[in-house]
Amino acid sequence: MTLHLWVKKITYLVGIFIVFSYQSLVLAHTTVNTQAIAKAINGTDATLYDSQLIPWQAALKQKGFDGISCGAVVISEYWLLTAAHCNSSDIGDIAIVGTSLIEDGNFTDLDRKHFFKIVQKISHPYYNEDNFINDIALFRVNRSMYDVAQPIKLATSNEQIMADITFSNSWVTNMDSPVTAIASGWGDTLRKGYPTALQVISLAGVPDSQCVGLNIGNEYIVCADSNINGLIKDVCSGDSGGPLIWQNHQAISDSDKGIRLIGLTSNGAKCASRNDNPENQYNQLTGQYTQVSTHRDWIEQQIQYYDNSTFTLNDSSLQPTLNIDPFAVIKDASSNRENTKIVLTAAAEKTESGGTITFYSLLLTLLILYYRRNQGN
Repeated sequence: MTLHLWVKKITYLVGIFIVFSYQSLVLAHTTVNTQAIAKAINGTDATLYDSQLIPWQAALKQKGFDGISCGAVVISEYWLLTAAHCNSSDIGDIAIVGTSLIEDGNFTDLDRKHFFKIVQKISHPYYNEDNFINDIALFRVNRSMYDVAQPIKLATSNEQIMADITFSNSWVTNMDSPVTAIASGWGDTLRKGYPTALQVISLAGVPDSQCVGLNIGNEYIVCADSNINGLIKDVCSGDSGGPLIWQNHQAISDSDKGIRLIGLTSNGAKCASRNDNPENQYNQLTGQYTQVSTHRDWIEQQIQYYDNSTFTLNDSSLQPTLNIDPFAVIKDASSNRENTKIVLTAAAEKTESGGTITFYSLLLTLLILYYRRNQGN
């Protein structure tokens, strides 16, 4: 074969290789971006379902910076519930209420109607920061929140017993469990930082007897974890004080679809540690939430004392009217689990092994093309 023909063939092969490499890169990029992206460890944007899917969700602004330090929950016209550890020096006196979209680092475009001045902060007097017992606080704002938000009904003691029974009958390890709880917040998503859209995380309630790391009385804590075997789902830094909800199916026909506040995000394993060790899913600290029903009397007493009123949590007006049932519309991550694993594995192979599978596929294609081209000469 002449030098001219060798140069021609080599040029042809290099050209084919470049085209295939480009197409493979485009395909790989498209595949990764069409799969579910992990949020607040595998949550989803609440706005995908409705702009006000979680109308009781609030946020607590950092002091001196446009960022969210904690979540909070609207329980009445003027009062928010949050975690006692969120009553700290780095949290200012502003609550953001009635929106699902809060851009981290830039609140300038946020309508001022969503900003509420906090005029009173009441932490539980027996809060213990060492074990997070009584991790609950009440914040009062300066004006009615009903123009932009709706309150959620707090679970009663009897409803908490019902929830506990549901958790005991449905939670399993090493298998998928049904969704029996939902958490939400603007906390750290690990991969994408702090999100603009409120994240909702479908979870399974965990029986107290199987709650890893539970070291206080079970009347103080509700436990919840990922309902998907092999997929870590959890709340993260910045979600503290936000709601954990459960659905009372005996009240599902009510205006609030039977949705009850059973917990406030309190403590658990570090998200990065959980995410880096998914194979150790059931031995890691279970997500722990302050059990709200335990504190109903304390909540009523504090509000009555401050407002000099006959306030009661049994008031029928203290519940939302929902057009959409969160438990009916939030899509479980199980349908994306296998695809997510495949994409992550392919991405890892591409990064760590130089795209071994793609390289051999291209090499085989080039050899076939070379053979056919050579046969024609």
